[in-house]
Amino acid sequence: MSKLEQKTQDGQLIWRNNSVLVQLLGVSPVLGVSTQLAYGIGLGIVTFVVLVASCLSTSLFRKTISKRWRLLWFMLILASYTTLAETLMQLFYFPLHLRLGIYVPLICCNVSILIRMETKAYHSNWKTTFADAIKAGVGLFIAITLFSGLREFLVTGKLLANWKLLLPSASNLTNDFIILTDSPIFSFAGNQAGAFFLLGLLLALINFLRSFFKSNEKKQKNEIVPAKRARVTGRLTKG
Repeated sequence: MSKLEQKTQDGQLIWRNNSVLVQLLGVSPVLGVSTQLAYGIGLGIVTFVVLVASCLSTSLFRKTISKRWRLLWFMLILASYTTLAETLMQLFYFPLHLRLGIYVPLICCNVSILIRMETKAYHSNWKTTFADAIKAGVGLFIAITLFSGLREFLVTGKLLANWKLLLPSASNLTNDFIILTDSPIFSFAGNQAGAFFLLGLLLALINFLRSFFKSNEKKQKNEIVPAKRARVTGRLTKG
């Protein structure tokens, strides 16, 4: 088993083994739609639903899926749910679908979902797979929304601009938003190069926090516990 497969077997997918912030899988849609928090929420929800449905279907039909052709079946299952999700978005969330663009159909090529299908769903029952898919989906959602919210705030000084796009049949943009500051903080983050730079800073911060907390845990484990003096009672007898 490769190191990547060993990491993907880790159950703590929400934070310690996040597919985007730790494994750096599926970074392209995170960078592509992270200009506004509303876009990140929309893509995060769609990705979450497709991931859970694909992994659950793989687990339910794992005994009938040929091991030799399993990757083909994985792509077929993932593409089917992606097409269904895109169709529903076009029917009920068409303005949001227009803004997300190519990144909705590209969910079928998300390598983090394929890895969950291969390493977990294909070898586990539906209950274990469902719990694992929920954790992986929540981790993806947190990564997308966290980065998109941070980027929107740094570029515009606002949050949740165009939030009405998240409502069904939204046809018009809105000027309602949460103003956190009157002036942009880091306008360069609006460019693709700035998005890469900001993601690198975010990953560096996360790695620093992880190492900091790990060092504290090791210090607590390695603390010397003073030995207690045992009290012996009774008499010694000759054998």
